[in-house]
Amino acid sequence: MLDSTKKHYINGTPANSTTTEDALEALRNAPEVKPEDLGAEPQDTWPVPQDLAALEAPLPPWKRGLLPPALEDLAEALGGQLLVEPTAPAVAMLAAVSAVLAYRRVVVAPEPDNPSWEEVPVLWIALIGPPGSGKSPLIREASRPLWAIERALAEENGAALEAYEADLEQWQAAKRGERGEKPKPPTPRRLVVSDITPEKLGAILEANPAVFVHVDELKGLVQTWRREDRAAGRAFFMSAYHGNSSVIDRVMRGTLYLERPQVAILGGIQPGPWHQVVRGGLGRGEDADGLLQRFTPIVIDPLPPVREPPPVPKNALWGYEQAVMRLWGEKVPPRISPSPEARNLWREWRFETLQEQRNPELPEAWRGYLSKRMGLTARLAGILSVLWGEAGVISERSMARAIYLVKGILEPHARRAWRVGQVGDLSPALRLGKKLKDAGIESFTRREVYTKEWGGITTSEEAGQAIRLLERAGWVVYDPATKTYWVNPRIREGRGG
Repeated sequence: MLDSTKKHYINGTPANSTTTEDALEALRNAPEVKPEDLGAEPQDTWPVPQDLAALEAPLPPWKRGLLPPALEDLAEALGGQLLVEPTAPAVAMLAAVSAVLAYRRVVVAPEPDNPSWEEVPVLWIALIGPPGSGKSPLIREASRPLWAIERALAEENGAALEAYEADLEQWQAAKRGERGEKPKPPTPRRLVVSDITPEKLGAILEANPAVFVHVDELKGLVQTWRREDRAAGRAFFMSAYHGNSSVIDRVMRGTLYLERPQVAILGGIQPGPWHQVVRGGLGRGEDADGLLQRFTPIVIDPLPPVREPPPVPKNALWGYEQAVMRLWGEKVPPRISPSPEARNLWREWRFETLQEQRNPELPEAWRGYLSKRMGLTARLAGILSVLWGEAGVISERSMARAIYLVKGILEPHARRAWRVGQVGDLSPALRLGKKLKDAGIESFTRREVYTKEWGGITTSEEAGQAIRLLERAGWVVYDPATKTYWVNPRIREGRGG
């Protein structure tokens, strides 16, 4: 996918210049990741059962050269140590970088002719994986430099508070006519937060341009957004994603007026809770307001285990930390716009996006996700431009990198996470298939599956999901006359996953 674009714009300066049309042609011709339809219609003779694992399309590998070496070296090292693809650690680090750039008040203007369109650089990243897939270590390592900044800010806040208390003591000791203006308490500077209530975040954002919400488990945050009494919090987070002005009314403590609050989010969640939330976002109720589509989901497929995973080199950790610290301390461009060549790529990408978004055959929730595609591309292009040291101008290469990252890497993950063109979570089908195979079951009903808790399945919905996948793979066939599922006897011939 996008081999031509990657060759010219990712691996470095080409020997021969390439045109924008060449890059776009590669982009347009790139095949989409689509699952193969391996199902078989019921026949008079039993079909050969398919390997269940083959029902789900593989996720694309990370492409070296999208990020500077300081980030990619650590992403590959963490992936090797935790036995995951480098995609999850790389994107987690992008979330941390996005918070730093938001704090530095960087703004991306993707269309200079449309000055009202501005994108703040914050990203919302959800790492979706089963227990033991490495979500917490990835979040910890991606957030490590930001916690170092937070500790430094805490020391500065402590020193400022001590100075204030000393000034206040002198003011109180002076005679009334000689006191002058009363000292004002210092405003604490913050970057990383764990308290995610809108009231607390609003108080912090009143004195800071952006914060980084670091949560090991996103389930609690997402569930609070679904409660009727937390509608204001849901609206606040939607505003903070775009950097829109927000007003927070606090009981007994007045009203907060936030001009441009920005919140970057990095968290992990298991597939079950994630899909429970997604079901609400797929409908037409209150949950289907586009909030979930603001997340960039990354699905973690653990790699096969090895006896001794390689350790993470200290220089890889140091290189990433130094890259983040430079963004925190050195000068960064306050406003970033694409070059004329990058604008050509942008226009073609926008046209392609509009065509997809208006395709009535696509699920409404996915079209909602596509409506955020250009904003996400602009944010990533701005972040990549700064990371690659471009002075306020998004180069053609950085725009091509951003488009490739969205189209070739992130969207296959989003399709899997949103179950668009995908089979969904395979684990219930794998567990039920093992039960049918090992126990020698010849026929069963859907009710039997969840009442007897075959394969740990406890709900009718989960049983139906597993059975549909087994039907698709030719493992079972439904008899409408008896409302019974018959098991393909050939699964015991050693075939199937």
